[in-house]
Amino acid sequence: MGSRNTSFLFFAAIALFLFLQFPSQTEATIPAELVSKVCAQSEIHSYETCVKFLTASPKSLMVSSAKAVAENALDMARRKTTDASCFFAALLKRKDMNPASKAALESCSSLFKQSVTFISLDGLSGGTASLDLHSALDKATLCKSKLSAAHVSIKSVSDKLEEWGNFYSVASAAVYAVENPEP
Repeated sequence: MGSRNTSFLFFAAIALFLFLQFPSQTEATIPAELVSKVCAQSEIHSYETCVKFLTASPKSLMVSSAKAVAENALDMARRKTTDASCFFAALLKRKDMNPASKAALESCSSLFKQSVTFISLDGLSGGTASLDLHSALDKATLCKSKLSAAHVSIKSVSDKLEEWGNFYSVASAAVYAVENPEP
């Protein structure tokens, strides 16, 4: 019985040692020149917030080129767009929703669902990613207009749109850095 405990402690010590030897996500970083290229272009108000969004995905920490940064940013923006569509669809299931709000939320869910198709890595290869992202932004802007016209004032909706806008801004800046490389 004592031999078993000793073996367990030995393997636990080795596992702890190996765990401490690998860099954590907070220690791993995207190369500074890639971050500065993207975050300098971003419309997000703070550089730190831009970096936070760029490193939100564990895959982001393994990139070494501007194209890889853009691919990750597009992937995150696409996921956030899907999340937004699902968010609006979930709000529609609430029983206390008034008809005017419901129509605007249905429209937003549909608009974000359409936007998902615009945000793809194919556009990055074909040089159309910035146009694709602008199409998605147009849909989000139309959603905001419909919400405003219906006088929908729900904090979680505003927060979701702001969050999406931040990911859009970072993805747009990353794509711009790839499509318009510095000489």
